[in-house]
Amino acid sequence: MSGKFINHKTIIFGVITSVLLLLLLIYYVFKPEAQTQNQNINTQTIQPENTVLESATVNDKQGKLPTLAASLQGTEIDCPIQVDANGKLILTVGIRSCFDYFFSSLGEKTETELVADIRQYLLATLPESASNYAIYLLDQYVAYMHALQNLKPNAGFKSNNVDALQKVVDQMAKVQQQFFNAAEINALFGNERNLNQFNLEQMRIHANKNLTTQEKATELAKLIDELPPALADGVRVSMQFAELQQLTKEIQAKGGSAQDLRSMRESLLGPEAADRLEKVDQEEAVWQTQVNQYLSARDQILKSDANDASKQQSIAELRNSSFGTKEDLLRAQSYEVMHDQKSKGS
Repeated sequence: MSGKFINHKTIIFGVITSVLLLLLLIYYVFKPEAQTQNQNINTQTIQPENTVLESATVNDKQGKLPTLAASLQGTEIDCPIQVDANGKLILTVGIRSCFDYFFSSLGEKTETELVADIRQYLLATLPESASNYAIYLLDQYVAYMHALQNLKPNAGFKSNNVDALQKVVDQMAKVQQQFFNAAEINALFGNERNLNQFNLEQMRIHANKNLTTQEKATELAKLIDELPPALADGVRVSMQFAELQQLTKEIQAKGGSAQDLRSMRESLLGPEAADRLEKVDQEEAVWQTQVNQYLSARDQILKSDANDASKQQSIAELRNSSFGTKEDLLRAQSYEVMHDQKSKGS
């Protein structure tokens, strides 16, 4: 295969997809081990009801595996490729995971060497019909990644412009269609596409000035629910905390009430989670009052005429009498450091 293959991470997060960093990152964190393809477009994509096998177990006469780059040695080869009982390749995201695993060591090895390593691995672990198809997908994948280098953003492109980002995502989709059929695209890029669109819609919601904070929370919750279940669970855990922080800041900046905060939390997380957060708020308020009283009393000790040893002994006694658990004592000492730094800066 000719041409220099730019580092895989550089291609994904490079000139074009650097603007999609947040869009693509979740894909790599939350991608399922096996995103199976249900469209029966050709015999390789049909998943029968009988046994599904991982690539490492399907070739009884396993050939010699490639020598991994130094950075990958000692790691488990991330190639959850599946074949059916008839030895045919099942289209899953595991195929792309396998390619990406090897290409992550680009720089230690050349593109040509890594392509050869992947071919060797596929031939060693898959039956012939499956390995032939997997190698075809490898060739197409490399060609696709090369083609991404030709994508150029429009003049005046801004990464915070949702419409401009949408055009880049649409361009990537068109390039995928040049190298893969619908079933292959869904298997290799389905999660990525769903998450890209999710993040674009998320940006649109935040940019919509006609929505109240509570309405934004409701729309964001709906957006997560619309994701495929395999993605929604991971995204929900990751994104809801970030959204909670951002929407809370919006409410506080507008001088919103406790009820505004409660309504937003219910819309985003549900009533039970809102109840738990209110309890946390109450506990935090009690703690803040307690620590403020402690710091005020500590300041008085520090300002006294006692010698340093007496001051430190008095502070230790005050701290121990103010906080009953080891965790609270450690937390109080952290507050002391922040309080002293703030006092020096003022």
